[in-house]
Amino acid sequence: MSPEHKALLTTAFDALGPERVRRGLTATGHSWSDCFLALAIAGASDALARELQKHWRKHYFVGALIGARVQVVNEVVRAWDHDEEDFRALASEWLELNRVARPAAPATGVATPVAAAM
Repeated sequence: MSPEHKALLTTAFDALGPERVRRGLTATGHSWSDCFLALAIAGASDALARELQKHWRKHYFVGALIGARVQVVNEVVRAWDHDEEDFRALASEWLELNRVARPAAPATGVATPVAAAM
């Protein structure tokens, strides 16, 4: 996968966010009813496909939904359909790099604002 293709895909992942990328990776199909973007955006099979029936420029509509250019959507569709293994690897790598840090518990002995006020 070329650096240009990776850049377009990571732009899509950034637009979707970790939760939707994770959800999209549960997809197993390659149609608008069960592909990566369908599950990432709608969260359920067929939900996006029903909405897309109203739109003849599907890639533009999906781009507007996720806040990305049509070129980004085109690359997601191309990579998912023709290079799924590398797509999944890149998405997993992106998820690992974009994990939301969980706040750590305050250290023992450090005064908290409530304790300091007492």
